[in-house]
Amino acid sequence: MVTMKLRRPYTTASIWSSGKITCTGATSEDQAKIAARRYARCLQKLGFNVRFRNFRVVNVLGTCSMPWGIKIVNFSEKYRKEASYEPELHPGVTYKLKSPKATLKIFSTGSITVTAASVAFVQAAIEHIFPLVYEFRKPRAPTEPIADPASMAVDAMGEMGDEVMDQHSGRRRKKVKRPFGRTANDPTDNIMYVSDVEEYDIKLR
Repeated sequence: MVTMKLRRPYTTASIWSSGKITCTGATSEDQAKIAARRYARCLQKLGFNVRFRNFRVVNVLGTCSMPWGIKIVNFSEKYRKEASYEPELHPGVTYKLKSPKATLKIFSTGSITVTAASVAFVQAAIEHIFPLVYEFRKPRAPTEPIADPASMAVDAMGEMGDEVMDQHSGRRRKKVKRPFGRTANDPTDNIMYVSDVEEYDIKLR
């Protein structure tokens, strides 16, 4: 067997002495046909009597990710006829679909790999498996709420009761931490913001 590669489209061809050529790596059926014709043209330029015939797509690989995890142990126990799970050999569940003929690899992270004879079969297999794995989805972990800088500034204003002397007006004002994104002592603002360093210096005095 001779291995030959193309850059455009990025594919790999296995050339056998019988004349059979297997092309892999294309991202669509059209690109697979273009790559196969280019391999035939390269062999023709080398002096071989080439005829481009019997082209067909025999294997398509597709992947998808569910927005949640899957309980693959419970899934394999319910669908024992179609699914097989051997954690010592493979981390995912192998699910074989008869119509359309396809093989699916289901992982606990929610990732599913489909192998079929055409893109349409891959799409049909995903539509078939979705309601089955939806029943065994994992509950999402609670996420911590994101702190709002504006609310943090309001809380800081309520907690801080110390006062500082305003150099311009001579009045005593409450000391407030500067919110994120605001400059220190903004002249357009009515509140004088004091940074952490200034707060530390004032306490030392």
